[in-house]
Amino acid sequence: MGKPARTRNADMTEQFGTENILKLMLKFSLPAMVASTVNTSYHLINTIFISRAVGPMGIAAIAIGGPISSIQGAFNQLVGNGCAAAVAIRVGKGDKEIARGLVGCSVTFSFTIALINVFIAQMFKVQLVTAFGASPALVPMASEYLTISLFGMLIGFFTGLNPLMRIEGYPGRAMGTMLVSAAVNSIATPLFLFVFKLGIRGAALGTLCGQVASAIWMMSFLLNKDRVIGLKWKHARFNFSYFLEMAKLGLPNCLMNVTQSMLSVTMNRSLTSYGGDMALSAWGICNNINGFVQQPIFGLNQGTQPIIGYNVGAKNYHRVKEALFKALAVATFFATLGWLITRLFPVQLMHIFTDNEELIGVGSSILITFRMLIMVVGTQQVGAAFFQNSGKGMTAALLTLSRQIFILIPAVLILPRYFGFTGILYAGPVADGLSSLITGTFLFFEVKRYNRLIKEQEAQAALGAPDDASIFAAETAEDTAAQTPAE
Repeated sequence: MGKPARTRNADMTEQFGTENILKLMLKFSLPAMVASTVNTSYHLINTIFISRAVGPMGIAAIAIGGPISSIQGAFNQLVGNGCAAAVAIRVGKGDKEIARGLVGCSVTFSFTIALINVFIAQMFKVQLVTAFGASPALVPMASEYLTISLFGMLIGFFTGLNPLMRIEGYPGRAMGTMLVSAAVNSIATPLFLFVFKLGIRGAALGTLCGQVASAIWMMSFLLNKDRVIGLKWKHARFNFSYFLEMAKLGLPNCLMNVTQSMLSVTMNRSLTSYGGDMALSAWGICNNINGFVQQPIFGLNQGTQPIIGYNVGAKNYHRVKEALFKALAVATFFATLGWLITRLFPVQLMHIFTDNEELIGVGSSILITFRMLIMVVGTQQVGAAFFQNSGKGMTAALLTLSRQIFILIPAVLILPRYFGFTGILYAGPVADGLSSLITGTFLFFEVKRYNRLIKEQEAQAALGAPDDASIFAAETAEDTAAQTPAE
């Protein structure tokens, strides 16, 4: 007789503490990388469709709507990624009922906040797009796009819970969330744009269709009661202590979205002031390209999240350190590859989106200059994610803020005063270089702390006393045996 479903799922989570780290990273990060890349690919494809069907003003309208979506995304990340990080640690400790309560609290909070934000944004959409950098000529189109895209906020929070699938041991299912959304969006958007001729409304409707599809996919997983963290209706309530636990770990991702929104507003207004709507359109394209080349790093962080979280909870410190070093090496490889692509083919990349020579010229300058030091961003991104996944949410939040708030936004505001439009572009490498240096310093001292903890465990083992990891492993084995019925 085979094992019951809940015991099989428990075995799948315990692989994080036993299997080869590199094998686990490939197993969990590769699907996440594919999903992240595919997810960004359909944004790229949509940008191409919009550029061809609506023109540069359509791209600029979507760039204006980005900060508004990021605000809701901040709340989703606060309890979405925060929930995933907290659940990974709780599952590592064996606290599975608390893990289920965390998921229920996350869903309840996210949906409530989404309702409030959609109502407010719909009431003041014209004022919002104007404040976020839309020129008078762009306000009608940006408002039209926002009217439809806001409804995606009501279900978009489900995507933030996608890492739970990897924690359960289903990286392929997690990849499916993004693939389903991308497939539906890629079919619906050109249909609305080129067949029904709906213009910018068609772009918004296509995105909404993809969000609905991914939400249905995610709900079918969460409501499966056989999962280790399967959601029951009794869990779907707000619990303040659970909220604080998630918020502490989700704060870095929340702040990243908030600061991304602040950065987008600052960039939009600066670009409009120093380069006009054409510069804003070029930035919209380049932002998508830069996001695409960095997706493997985001996927890597998603895949290593359950590995690091579980082993921190289980006090397998040597495995935590090994996962960090291997993640840094892989991230640096992909960042360097992205740097080479944007150095060698900037004009060719812009030609995919438009035939407008002025737009191509401005966009090529942005690609070459703004991410001049993209090869070092792996350290900053992996480092911030590492502190979050290991339970140090405040440190991760500080590192996240270091690039966006403390360096990049001030640079975008100050440098153009002296160097004009070029000053905006040089703000990018200044922020990438300094924030990576700061994160590297934090990681150096954190690794020293782990070395000390590992030596303490080795000393305990030499004296014949069981270390924390051994005690945990024995308790987990007993718990698993207790869950397995007699044959």
